[in-house]
Amino acid sequence: MEAIRWIIKRTRQKLMDHQYPINHTLAGRYKIEKVLQNGSYGIIYLCWDLDTSQRCVVKQMRKSKKKENVDNYRQETIILEMLDHPGIPKLKETFIYEGNQLFSMEFIEGKNVEDTLFDTKQKYSEKECLVIVQKLTAIICYIHEKGVYHGDIRIPNVLMHGDKLHLIDFGLAHNLHTDSHAKEHQEQLAQDDFFDIGDFLLFLLYSSYEGDTKRKKPWTEELTLHPKTTHILKRLLQIVQPYQQCEAILEDIEEAIILLS
Repeated sequence: MEAIRWIIKRTRQKLMDHQYPINHTLAGRYKIEKVLQNGSYGIIYLCWDLDTSQRCVVKQMRKSKKKENVDNYRQETIILEMLDHPGIPKLKETFIYEGNQLFSMEFIEGKNVEDTLFDTKQKYSEKECLVIVQKLTAIICYIHEKGVYHGDIRIPNVLMHGDKLHLIDFGLAHNLHTDSHAKEHQEQLAQDDFFDIGDFLLFLLYSSYEGDTKRKKPWTEELTLHPKTTHILKRLLQIVQPYQQCEAILEDIEEAIILLS
């Protein structure tokens, strides 16, 4: 039965969600260079903006998920439009093309942390991990201040290029200004983002771990960390009293970096 449902779903997507080919120009402006992602909620293209002679990213929402995507499209574009931070891609414009809802945004140079960790086998010291997470947390502090909660802070959604870090994909984000449900759960949304920061930090710290992860020991036994770093992780992961304010996380990270220097 599950196999039949999967076949129906895939057939419906093929019929409704037209993926445009390389070199196709969207709305007379965006020439497709590459498909970056073919996700469950949208197709993301790397394009050449013929108006500005610059690369950009265009996201096409799936017609097959119209019910969910009407809200997702509105939320994501409103959020991107209201945010102005060097670590977040800027919205260029929203548009309709051949009945499809699309929006274009700034292209961010860099490689996501998932590819960096698993493809290039990059290893980070404890201090380097904290410096990276400090930059990520600063972005989170900014969006929380603006009433936005990301809801999907994962290694594929963080781009790094040199010493610069960017947070992308606000498709699952919550906006207190437009979402009454989010207002009622603001504290939990903040905790969810903080937990994700902790999970992200663990991924980085394990990049230099040489032991056998198959033994499934807890990270507190596998990783040899400074007590301050352990304390930060335990608070982020809600093992001990969780953080209530983003700024407190930044203060503790700064202290840990100094102690490790």
